[in-house]
Amino acid sequence: MNLFWSNLTLNKQAFRALAFVALALTVFSCEKSNGTIGSGNFVDDRPELGTKLSFPVVSYTTAWDSIVTSSPARATLGNMNDPLFGSVHSSFATRIMLGKVNPDFGDSTVCDSVKVRLAYSSTYGVVGGQIHLQMAPLKNALIDTIKYYSNQLPETEAPIADTVLTLDPDAIVFNGVDSLINTLTFDADPAYFQTVIFDAAMAGEAHFADNNDFVEMVPGLHFRDVGTGNSATGYFDLSAGGSVIQLYYHTGSQDTVPKVFNLTFGQNFGDPARAYNQYVHDFSGAAFDVANYDSINGEYQTYVQGGQGARTVLEVQGLDTLIDKGYSINRAEMIVHVVQGTASPYTLPGTLLLLEDYDSTQALIKDYSSSLNPAGGAANRADIREYRYRFYCTRMVHDMVNEQGRVVPMILATSGANSNVHRVVLGGGMHATIPVEFNVYYTKSD
Repeated sequence: MNLFWSNLTLNKQAFRALAFVALALTVFSCEKSNGTIGSGNFVDDRPELGTKLSFPVVSYTTAWDSIVTSSPARATLGNMNDPLFGSVHSSFATRIMLGKVNPDFGDSTVCDSVKVRLAYSSTYGVVGGQIHLQMAPLKNALIDTIKYYSNQLPETEAPIADTVLTLDPDAIVFNGVDSLINTLTFDADPAYFQTVIFDAAMAGEAHFADNNDFVEMVPGLHFRDVGTGNSATGYFDLSAGGSVIQLYYHTGSQDTVPKVFNLTFGQNFGDPARAYNQYVHDFSGAAFDVANYDSINGEYQTYVQGGQGARTVLEVQGLDTLIDKGYSINRAEMIVHVVQGTASPYTLPGTLLLLEDYDSTQALIKDYSSSLNPAGGAANRADIREYRYRFYCTRMVHDMVNEQGRVVPMILATSGANSNVHRVVLGGGMHATIPVEFNVYYTKSD
């Protein structure tokens, strides 16, 4: 027997319910839309983006006051002179830790020499230039619970290393056993480490039993380039095994066997690693004036640099005309173009970030949290010699015109700006051939 006919009454009830739902959908679909994201229409089962509107953008260059640089991905060091961006002085402060807790050196231990080794992560600019490096002990311990900013210069003791070095990861360094590359190596004053490590350990000081206690008593070190500058900045990986301070020592006058004790920067899991970068920019020699920008008409080209450097501010003109119209925002995109001939030898940032500027705070646009339509922002080759950055900002525009009722300025910054000084020159809103593009695709509710 056909099961449909055996349940006729039940199926009649189901039909009535379906008819009611269909009627409800028909009625409610006639109400005014409050705006949707990425809906659009469909033609032959393909999405149609709808009406396209292109908005002019006013863009100009300003400087950051400071950025948070606590626990950066890499430490930066150098005094780089850039023909377009002026100079940027990069330095860093870091904790040092015991390679082994509860060291037993024995009586009459003498520190003979000290080798400091920093493993390169990479370099930026033209390698091979010299830096005048100074390393000095910190006066105050770094604190885990506070944020450190790029404009905070720490208090230090007198330098315990003062030397001129070549900034080149391919330079060959001999460590007494092997020839090393990708490591910046220099000597430090053994007298300092004799006092804070060997003498203190032989005296039975309690803070050698745990690195958390050790970093409170021995605050760490500050590294800076006090030279006149060159064309490169060094990036260093303090968590790499090659980043180490080697203390060579002997115990007693009869000891002829060389020994070494290592201090690290926190490579071991569980160590209280802590560091932060500092940046000082001098834009007096730059091709732009961060103190005198045209925020009304915008500029011909704009500038972006990491390390508390330059940033591009963008204001979309006319976008506020979409506020409270109830439009479905199907796509919004912004494209900024790199000005040809301004990159080499300074590699372009791989990614730029797009932020909303709410006066006292800045936040990444909400599209970064979307798994379906991420914001993008990676450098892409548009032609043989042309590069551009494309951002998808559909959710941002939807929120501005349908929820916030307010259009706010945006900011372009480099990704990982707390640990790099990468820079790029962009076509501004006033550029004759490569102006900033801002496009919105929308559909009206029926």
